[in-house]
Amino acid sequence: MSLKWKFIVNPNAGSQLCPKRWEKAEPVIKKSGIDYDVVFTTGRAQGQEITKKAINDGFNRIIVASGDGVVNEAINGIMSFPEQKRKSVAFGVLPFGTGNDLCTFMGMPWNPENAAKTLIEKTAVSPASIGHVKYRDTKFEVFFGNSFDFGISSLVNLANLDGEMSWIKGPSKYTFLALKKLATVKQRKGTIILDDGDPMDFKLMLIAIGIGKSLGGGMLSCVHAHPQNDFFDVMISKDMTKFQTLLGIQKIFKGEHLNLKGVRYKYAKKVEVELESPIGMEHDGEIYEGDISQHVIVEHMPQAYNILYNTEHPSMYWLTEEELSAGKKPDGIATKGMTHWDGRTWMEKN
Repeated sequence: MSLKWKFIVNPNAGSQLCPKRWEKAEPVIKKSGIDYDVVFTTGRAQGQEITKKAINDGFNRIIVASGDGVVNEAINGIMSFPEQKRKSVAFGVLPFGTGNDLCTFMGMPWNPENAAKTLIEKTAVSPASIGHVKYRDTKFEVFFGNSFDFGISSLVNLANLDGEMSWIKGPSKYTFLALKKLATVKQRKGTIILDDGDPMDFKLMLIAIGIGKSLGGGMLSCVHAHPQNDFFDVMISKDMTKFQTLLGIQKIFKGEHLNLKGVRYKYAKKVEVELESPIGMEHDGEIYEGDISQHVIVEHMPQAYNILYNTEHPSMYWLTEEELSAGKKPDGIATKGMTHWDGRTWMEKN
């Protein structure tokens, strides 16, 4: 099968630094000799339609050069096709945004030249899981490839989209926004049901439903998650105070939060949450805008589409297509010697 690559570049990503990063990456792509085309987005919510058109035009490598928002748009474009069609396509990312959380599991370096070289020369194809969200109160549905979360994390991302603390560059902005939002956040009561089990009551600070490990610019909330698993990792802050959350913020960035009082870490294929009052909810960095959501059902779809991952990922193992086809399960895959946090730091610096 001949490969046709479509690059979707978001010029507003990475505090509008994405075009400069693309200018450094494209010569590497040209030199490789691959058959490719590039299109720049000109506004929000275009990534889905661009992706659908590219697949209909015969492109079978869909690559987003952006942050997590356009990544999610492209994923929803891929998921609009029947299974056989979307399995003929592989999805990849050049991490030219700010948070780049989905790329934490792909293992892509952030340096533009290195990212392009790695994408073309060192990636392999693997089936990966997808999450499907149904908003019961508004009938809206959406897919996500990395995480679905709400609470302090979605408030932080909404503030980032609104341009708060825009003078702070890089992933550290998310930490400062989290501290700012923590001072004013209103805790909502709610219930969560895992796999049709018994309801669990909580006071919301953060709930994260993960296919990947990272959200909010590096918060390793679902530290044991893996996209080849056939279940979600679910992190629940159950009745944590603001002071406890403040103490835990740095721990969650390093994935050292699981023993904190008030944290529950579970596994499930279906998650249902109902809150006493609405809050904006986040899928892969995209906010379902406005405080209009309070009842959601989230379902796991294993091996729903194909991604390109770095075979030299610095901190986590991937099963090969052959191992998956032979029935080997990724559950409990050991990580490499490097911690997840150190692996992300490696990606940022390489």
